Amino acid sequence: MQAVYKYWAWIVFVAVCLQIGFAGYGAFYVANKVDDGTVDQDQFEDGFGLHMGFGYLVVLLILIFLLIAFAAKVGRQRIIRNAVLFGLGILQILLAWFGSGAPVIGFFHPVNALLIFGLSGSLAWTYWQQSKVAPAASQPV
Repeated sequence: MQAVYKYWAWIVFVAVCLQIGFAGYGAFYVANKVDDGTVDQDQFEDGFGLHMGFGYLVVLLILIFLLIAFAAKVGRQRIIRNAVLFGLGILQILLAWFGSGAPVIGFFHPVNALLIFGLSGSLAWTYWQQSKVAPAASQPV
């Protein structure tokens, strides 16, 4: 189960990177339509639809990651970090929902995305590094 955790950590991190890329695509798609003078709700959703839909999948991947952390028995500190990541994912959805009605709340959506990016990258990287060192340390000298 440790190997599943290690690889799932990278799957989550790559999904987060894709999600950020989809947000950039949506922003530039809509900006392009503004230049054309043709922005309406449908075109906005065309631009951000992939970002919106994929965001729910990312949060689901993070939830599965948390469950894998429990099953892999990766330690209390790592489970806490996984739980915080899941909490940030839920917060991200809430910020998106409420940010569309109050742009000042929407300000925190990309800031929270940076936290998700950093934490998911840290979880993936540190566990990968630990798993490389652990087998070498257990070999007899």
